[in-house]
Amino acid sequence: MAIPIERCPTGIGGFDKLCQGGLVRNNVSTVVGGPGSGKTVFLLQFLWNGLQQGENGIYVSLESDLADVIQDAYAFGWDFSKYDAEGKCKFLRFSPTTAEREMEKMLMEAIAKYDVKRVCFDPVSVFAMALEKESAVRQAIYNLCSLLKRLKVTVLLSEEVHGEASMDISAGEKLSRYGVVEFLVDGVITLHSIGLGGATDRAIRIVKMRRTNHVRGPVPMQITDNGVVILPEA
Repeated sequence: MAIPIERCPTGIGGFDKLCQGGLVRNNVSTVVGGPGSGKTVFLLQFLWNGLQQGENGIYVSLESDLADVIQDAYAFGWDFSKYDAEGKCKFLRFSPTTAEREMEKMLMEAIAKYDVKRVCFDPVSVFAMALEKESAVRQAIYNLCSLLKRLKVTVLLSEEVHGEASMDISAGEKLSRYGVVEFLVDGVITLHSIGLGGATDRAIRIVKMRRTNHVRGPVPMQITDNGVVILPEA
């Protein structure tokens, strides 16, 4: 008998319909896109909707100032400050020079202390900037993903690329900065902001998602005052 697959609904308007009800719980997925494509909004919306479902979260910034991130969220009506004060959603910032073991230790402690179910990293590429060899980058990201899966949390990693994200993981092009993240995670979601969404000029695509049937082509999306919204098919 097949074991039922437990879903983690993102609550992002229209997205869960593209992938059988949401992300696979306790899996790691990456959201890839160029500057301004909506990656951080997608991650924050995922965390916010989790809080509305009673699931605590952690947002890890490896680049942006946390005050700016929280202010950006507030612009969409997501006031994380009260949840932070209640210990339900913690915002952490790590330097690119933070030792891997130190980061892992702090994450493990925070996830256990706050009973965290959802974790977001923004952007994961900075995590590996201090490493020179591709093999070291791959090992570091693999270790991070493995740790988070063992801790039974559902994870979204953001990954920024120059220009537009590739539309085909099998075309030999790198989807991520180092070309390794897409092979180490369970799911890959690409965000596009040039000419793929029709009138909206934005689109989202699920490139892969393990143990899930999903819509495979680009689907139009918008970033509204309420966050990311996937548009219905015409």
